[in-house]
Amino acid sequence: MSGTFPRAAVRRSWLAAALMLSAAACTDQPTATTPVPATDGAAPSELLSCRVTVSSGVMSCTSPTGGAEGGPSRTVYGGQNSLMRLTSTNLQNVGGTFQFDVTVTNLLTDQAIGTRDGVTAHPQGVRVFLVSEPSVTGGTGSVSVANATGDSTITAPDQPYFQYNGVLAPNATSPAKRWSFALNGAVESFSFQVMLSTEAQARLVISELLANPAAVADADGEYVEVYNAGRFPVNLRGFNVRDNANVVDTIKTDVMVERGGYAVLARLTDRTRNGNVDADYSYTTVVGPTATSLTFSNSGADRFVIKSGAGVTLDSVAYTSTSIVAKNGIARELVNLTADNTLVDGANWADATQNFSTTDRGTPGFARGGTGGGTVGDTTTTPVGPVTTVAVSPSNATLNPGGTQQYTATGRDSGGRTASTTFTWSSTSTSVATVSASGLVTAVANGTTTIRATSANGVIGSATLTVATASTGTASYLNHLEFGVPVDADSSNDIRLNKPQFALSYNAARGGPNWVSWDLNASHFGGADRCDCFMADSTLPAGTRLITTSDYTGSGYSRGHMVMSTQRTVNQFENATTFRMTNILPQIQDMNGGPWLKFENYNNDLARVNNKEVYNIAGGVYTANPATLNNAGKVAIPTHTWKIIVVMNRGEGLANVTSASSIQVIAVIMPNQAGIQNNDWPQYRTSVDNIEALTGYNFLSLLPDAIENAVEASAN
Repeated sequence: MSGTFPRAAVRRSWLAAALMLSAAACTDQPTATTPVPATDGAAPSELLSCRVTVSSGVMSCTSPTGGAEGGPSRTVYGGQNSLMRLTSTNLQNVGGTFQFDVTVTNLLTDQAIGTRDGVTAHPQGVRVFLVSEPSVTGGTGSVSVANATGDSTITAPDQPYFQYNGVLAPNATSPAKRWSFALNGAVESFSFQVMLSTEAQARLVISELLANPAAVADADGEYVEVYNAGRFPVNLRGFNVRDNANVVDTIKTDVMVERGGYAVLARLTDRTRNGNVDADYSYTTVVGPTATSLTFSNSGADRFVIKSGAGVTLDSVAYTSTSIVAKNGIARELVNLTADNTLVDGANWADATQNFSTTDRGTPGFARGGTGGGTVGDTTTTPVGPVTTVAVSPSNATLNPGGTQQYTATGRDSGGRTASTTFTWSSTSTSVATVSASGLVTAVANGTTTIRATSANGVIGSATLTVATASTGTASYLNHLEFGVPVDADSSNDIRLNKPQFALSYNAARGGPNWVSWDLNASHFGGADRCDCFMADSTLPAGTRLITTSDYTGSGYSRGHMVMSTQRTVNQFENATTFRMTNILPQIQDMNGGPWLKFENYNNDLARVNNKEVYNIAGGVYTANPATLNNAGKVAIPTHTWKIIVVMNRGEGLANVTSASSIQVIAVIMPNQAGIQNNDWPQYRTSVDNIEALTGYNFLSLLPDAIENAVEASAN
């Protein structure tokens, strides 16, 4: 097999198929070993080794000794006749092709497979894949999979698989799928190994809720704890949370919840600001509709709901009695994780009795009555344990051959707390990309590889990297700097980067762009998905401090695009370029998802609907000593964000400007503040002259002076 098959960014659960096929009876035999979950990313498995004798049409299978890697936070199981069953029938050799029919039965009693939410089929279905290529064990010649659904990087590159589509409910059996192996030469016998890869239905239980923290304001200290009652780890990425007002936040980052483990979703992740809550995710910072106002009521009924990306409810809790739920500094904890948890003010919930700070009670991230709490007045926490999971960032990236990307890894203990460790980096295919000891990846040639970080105690985290020669497809870019390079009086803080997709000036002291300039027309829009792959821009000069997506975590600010993701969707590579942190500024979500988004959509309609050429320049306005994200001194926060657009007919540029009426210039400047989400963009119109006065930059300098003076002075 050759080539690769794209993998979903979401981590997948793994089941090892301990298949026992009998050619005579065409039935499966149970294994003798009870499967146990992996605890450190690599554990004993019962992957199936099968040997086929061609002349007699007989296949016998055994479970070898050894292990199989499950990847970061993935679970490796044996499980034939325990968790699942593969059954074969109709084994025969037809004209040099050995073939048989295989069905998959889901023996899990409480979880569907081939789905994340139990209802919505996952596009990758249930895959039974070859761990290694089939090999000839008797005779001469070669053997290969003749009719695989595809091949992909699953536990290694280029693994053929057979895909069973649709949701497979508990105890359900799939339709049969024919497996064929092509025999070339005098093959007398051959062998192969298979495993099963699938998404499993998430079984999440909301198990703790703090609506009224005492140590800090509600907007900083509220949290919700989620328990994983399922058999496999669950990644919350792509799920959404909402409250009684139906305010929604879509989880855009990897949040792993181990089997029997907890994740804490909170207003802030910064423990110095949230009242000492060790949170895994802030549901007020990730880009999503009206994310900043999701909060609990202390005076009326409220709820908290977790839904899949397809809108299927995974769990929901509610309360009406604030005298019970909103007690000052006291969380509500679920008493019985297997009983009904619907009513937070009901009998299956109780007030927390252990303190996680001097004033607040609860056990966020731990079982009720577990080690997460302390005694009253004790602000210490349980010592951090050994690494049990490793997260690698970015989790999914695309590079040009020759491009570089700095990767980072974070180890966490069983309680989800960051654990100190060292990492050893590796690439599963060094012909595609190499990685240095510090995690700097260099793309070599087109293909897909897995970048791995192994902690000192052997836990593995991984991320998918695709290397592809940049192709604009049908995108037609004109000059991103058609009307001149914006300049100011101080060039020392201007690092100029000219990319195929846009041009920019980067300010290393502020950790963001001074300005970004780009051309926009209808050819730049396509069907590529939003990659959500925020990453450091490794094309900056050596020695420049790189900003990563984690610098925004817990800050309360969205990662605001200058070049909108939607405006570069011809292919996945084009879209990924907009997620470089050099294209990002901190934006309050009410502005980012309000008038700023409305103006972006107006620009998109000019290009797509009205077939215009739209030249954009965007950036921020700063005070002399700007505040920084999380007071870390790395990413400065602008007080306003501005944008200038020059609108012309498709394909036109500077050479077509003969008078002020030849072009339409629109300038806006918007305050970076909450409370403006419902405002429309026209109320923020201003003049280019005003933006020049606020930023110190000279824009549109290549226009003839008389035309420049006329169009820059007008706010209309």
